[in-house]
Amino acid sequence: MNIHLPAFVLAASLLLLPAHAQTAPDTTSTPPEANAATPPSPPRDIMPLALNHKPNATNPSAALAEPIDKFFKTLKTGDYAAAYEAFLAGTRLGAQKEKMSVFVSKTQEAFGIYGKLNDYEIFDNYSVGSNVIVLTYLSRHDVQPLRWRFIFYRPDKTWTLINMGFDDVLLDMLD
Repeated sequence: MNIHLPAFVLAASLLLLPAHAQTAPDTTSTPPEANAATPPSPPRDIMPLALNHKPNATNPSAALAEPIDKFFKTLKTGDYAAAYEAFLAGTRLGAQKEKMSVFVSKTQEAFGIYGKLNDYEIFDNYSVGSNVIVLTYLSRHDVQPLRWRFIFYRPDKTWTLINMGFDDVLLDMLD
């Protein structure tokens, strides 16, 4: 089990936690006085890939695939800010400029560690009910792949990106 992850994984993943999850107290069985000297260890994987089904590598509809393709193609050029600005335009995530800035810097850091983006592919495509779609992509780099998660919600007739993130944790994807 790899507990020591690069800082970008934890920082990028922390963006995905709701505010109450980021500040939740440690509820382990260790007495409170024992925790006082040692800060709680960070979670290994903020975006668990709870696969209770066989991954479905079917491409999503064009309405979802096209913006994701454009996002990855722009990342491939090295213009990370433009990739996020275009992809997140019109979303609540895009309105949070500080969060977008962190995504850009963490992406730059990750690509610095794992190498430039060579290509990408869909790993999993599944629905949660009829109005939520979760898409997992793998991006291929010189050192190892990164896992990207995109969550879309359809409050009416249009799909809207409501959450996204990336990490380098691949062990939970293996059987």
